[in-house]
Amino acid sequence: MGDERVRKLTCSAKIAHVVLSNCGPLSPSEVASEAYISVPRAQRGIAELADRGLAEPVCGVCEDREEVYALTDEDPIADPSA
Repeated sequence: MGDERVRKLTCSAKIAHVVLSNCGPLSPSEVASEAYISVPRAQRGIAELADRGLAEPVCGVCEDREEVYALTDEDPIADPSA
């Protein structure tokens, strides 16, 4: 986590990031289920990632008609050379 914008993420966003990195793309409710956190907390974490350009909605809607999110290619955490 060398990038300054990543260091400043909230715990919710860091949790969402780890889940998306390992299991994504996922909806907020799927992130919540994987991480054993509440759906609102997962939604806040994903919203923060999206606001910072670390995640983006992708084509696809899960059963609950939620937006599905994936990490962006510019994500410094996902790039081990960064």
